Formats: sequence, C-alpha cells, structure tokens
Amino acid sequence: MQAFAPLVVIVDGEPLASTETICQGMKAQHASTMKLLRRHRAAMERFGLVRFEIRARAEGSHGGGDVEYALLNEQQAALLISLMRNTAAVVAFKADLIAEFFRMRDALNQHLLEGAQRLTGRLREGVTMHIAQTVKSWDERHLVEQLELSVGRDLQFIRFNGTLVGGLIGIPLGVFLRLT
Repeated sequence: MQAFAPLVVIVDGEPLASTETICQGMKAQHASTMKLLRRHRAAMERFGLVRFEIRARAEGSHGGGDVEYALLNEQQAALLISLMRNTAAVVAFKADLIAEFFRMRDALNQHLLEGAQRLTGRLREGVTMHIAQTVKSWDERHLVEQLELSVGRDLQFIRFNGTLVGGLIGIPLGVFLRLT
C-alpha cells in the first residue's frame, strides 16, 4: 500500500474517501478531477449525494482562496477512479483504495459486532427476568383466549388432522394387535 494516510476516513459512521487523497494517489490534478466529478455527477449520485466541502487552502500552497473537495462513498470513489486513465501508478492506487474500503468496512462491522455482544451480555439477565415476569403475570384463561383468536383456524385444522391421522394409524394398529 502506498504512503497516503488515511485513504479512507469515517464520517458520521460511513467510510469516505476525499477527492484530494484520490488525486494524490492517482497523481492527478485536483481541479481536473473535480471537473470530471461534476461532469458525471448524476451518475455519482445514483450512489448517494456527493458531499462537496470547502476548506481553507494551506498556507504556502499553490492558488488562492478556499479549496473545494468532495467526500465520496465507496461506490462513488470506485466510479470516479474507473473514469480516470490507467497508468501503473493509478492501477496500484485503485487497488490500494479498494482494499482500504474493504478493510474499513470489516473494521466497522467488527466494532458493531463487539458492541452488540457487550450490550447483549449486559441486557441478558434483565430481559430474561422481564420475560419471565410477563409470562407469570398472564392469566391462563386470557392466554388461551388470545391464542385461539390468533391461531384459531390453524388450531382447528391441527385438531382435525390430529384426529384423522390418529384414527388412520390407530385402527390398522388395533386390528394388527388383535390378530397377532
């Protein structure tokens, strides 16, 4: 991987790549890339709104005034880099950027999974007690009434089928037992 840090950043829980980072890695002019982005904005926005931002230009850098850049999600960044010319350095950077998006997504998923496991551990006893208390508080007659209302037709079908299957198995089995 090349020495651009960071290739992908998390903003509001979403992995994003800056057009400035992309241009640095692709060895492309930022102004040209922004023109390319604007020309294909409709296609970019099939994957969400393009997040245009403005920041003050670093002291001593080329040009004057503020710098406009865009933060792109994974699909937008992939589309943008697919529109750029493929030199050896560009292909290497494309691979690095794609790998970083996958790494970042895996890290976010792992973080969410660990958080869910911690939360589950903390809430398990309380939820178990709540369910047990709720079930204990149910009136048996009311519970049966609610079940019959919810699954009444199915319950009748089950009772009928149980009787039918029991009879079909019981009669031949009874005859067989009497004959042996």
